[in-house]
Amino acid sequence: MSERNGSTSMGTGTAEIPVIRPDAPSAPAPEPNVVAEAPAAAAPEPGTHGTTPVTVRPAPRMPRRGPLTVMGPWAPVAGGLLGVLAGLLVVLLVGGVAESFEDRLALAFVVLGLGLLGTSGILLADEVRMMRQRARDAAVRPAWVEATAGLLNGLTPARLLLMVSGFVLFLAAFVSR
Repeated sequence: MSERNGSTSMGTGTAEIPVIRPDAPSAPAPEPNVVAEAPAAAAPEPGTHGTTPVTVRPAPRMPRRGPLTVMGPWAPVAGGLLGVLAGLLVVLLVGGVAESFEDRLALAFVVLGLGLLGTSGILLADEVRMMRQRARDAAVRPAWVEATAGLLNGLTPARLLLMVSGFVLFLAAFVSR
């Protein structure tokens, strides 16, 4: 600033910014070029930030789980165990009637087929969720959609297990006739 605007070259050379607090009583405005001293032991008021260094940092946010990691690696195993338990339930209900080798072999195929069906059901649910995620992300990341389209359109493990379980259950029906 220059003498023309009403300021002089005397003073601290820094701008004074008045602090206005809504809950504090209004004090008389300080005179120009006069620095008001703050009390030495004044604590920061609620709603204001102190000038002490931060000693505790917030925990970093974990990355968002991608479309391939929601169910986890043990989900197909759990689905297979549920299928085997359903097969064992069938064996307990029908096991007393099976007397010949063919009937017992059919029950073994039923247990195996239901175990494969349980595993394929979990994998199919994961595949459907990936396809829905892909459709949501199509507008945001079209390059990623093109990269995963080939994986989801062909023969996937879920579809392969579904076909194998269908074949094993067909064998169970064929053997027991």
